[in-house]
Amino acid sequence: MATQYTINDDVCPPIDEAELRKIVQKHCECLQRFTKNKPIAQHTSAAFDQILPHIDTTKKIILDSGCGTGRSTLLLGEIYPSHTIIGVDRSFVRLNRNCISKKGDADSDSNENNQRPFQAVSSNVLLVRAELSDFWRCCLDAKLKVDQHYILYPNPYPKKNRIKKRFYAHPSFPIILNLGGSKIVVRSNWEGYLKEFAKSVEYADELYVSQEMENLALPYLQDAKVGPKERVDKTVAWTNFEKKYDDVGE
Repeated sequence: MATQYTINDDVCPPIDEAELRKIVQKHCECLQRFTKNKPIAQHTSAAFDQILPHIDTTKKIILDSGCGTGRSTLLLGEIYPSHTIIGVDRSFVRLNRNCISKKGDADSDSNENNQRPFQAVSSNVLLVRAELSDFWRCCLDAKLKVDQHYILYPNPYPKKNRIKKRFYAHPSFPIILNLGGSKIVVRSNWEGYLKEFAKSVEYADELYVSQEMENLALPYLQDAKVGPKERVDKTVAWTNFEKKYDDVGE
């Protein structure tokens, strides 16, 4: 029997809307408390300091969060040659599986390469090992202006008791909104996850309006109300996950 990768509501029922609204709005209201009580990881701060001189701030920046092997980051670099593309992942192992690193390992010390906090893999693509929420905070502290933000790792965490690990129900969700940019692109094999991400933007908007706070959700509200769109063009798999889904016809 073939493995089914697509997650539907039968496999993982949607969370109660009132519960999700409560979670999201609490995180939006308590962001300062979260950042105060959670120091930025030292290795992420150090990696950001090392990568910062290599970021051309005269160019628009695209952030590829949870980039894995960097497949999507390299693709974005080809699509947007005039932008600086930064791919971020927490795993050295995944980052060092990108095709550029594999070629380079033949001519250099692989142990040294595998432990580098970042790699400049092309003229406009950087890969960095860092914790996502901490790296986002470093970007905000450095006043880096993100033009587009891609979150392509499926990140399902389908079990209800792990909902707060999902990007939209994590305390760092308002940081994603605060990073700014013309658009946030989220892709997944679970439509319910995408719907709840969109709903979370709406719940954040409600909180910001009711509390007369800076509305970090407003730039994304219209797209959130439209909801997820099916990936119809499958000529290019942006991530290794998408290639796996395509290979089995999902």
